[in-house]
Amino acid sequence: MTSDIYLAFDIDGTIYDVGDILEESFRKGVISFIDMGYSKSLDIPAKDDIISTLGLTLDDIFNTLFPQLTEDEKIRLSLICTNNLVRMIREKRGRLIDGVYETLNKLHTMSFNMLVASNGARDYVEAILETYNIKRLFSEPFIYAEGDVENKTDIIRRYLELNPERKLIMIGDRATDLAAAKENNIPFIGCAFGHAGDDEIKGEKYIVQNFCDIINTLKAI
Repeated sequence: MTSDIYLAFDIDGTIYDVGDILEESFRKGVISFIDMGYSKSLDIPAKDDIISTLGLTLDDIFNTLFPQLTEDEKIRLSLICTNNLVRMIREKRGRLIDGVYETLNKLHTMSFNMLVASNGARDYVEAILETYNIKRLFSEPFIYAEGDVENKTDIIRRYLELNPERKLIMIGDRATDLAAAKENNIPFIGCAFGHAGDDEIKGEKYIVQNFCDIINTLKAI
């Protein structure tokens, strides 16, 4: 394989399964938020409702789950919940998707360049990459949805602006990943094993049922 091909990976549902710790991080976050005096009462979202927001930007997640809060309150709560997640990730309480570690290492030896393309907070994403010793497999720069980079579509656009000659392929499981690929006119590999199954990527040309299937799919693109 050639080193001019770059694979842009989503994180949630593609590389990492946060499902088992997500509800706890939000529950503890809401309780801490109330204990700190920011609110007298606040309902804890159901696990399915939280998972349905994965793939969105942090702002959109908290706008969806907590529309009654002010913007400052949403920012405060998002920081608390993210800190909870980061702590639990570093305790290895979530898990890598099956086959991720082996497949990423194999892609690296095949001279593919790998990039991070996630709407997740920087601390959250880097906790995953560092805890499972896979950050070393990804190429710099690491671009996140912060500042004037608003979302995953912007992340891909920025990667392309930095090197217009690079051949970039988006890999992810949600509609936001598909949109990032389509809006930047690059190929897309959909991951049907993600949090939404194939509901949001159904009908796409390249869909894999397991992470390890990505290698053979790349040969077909």
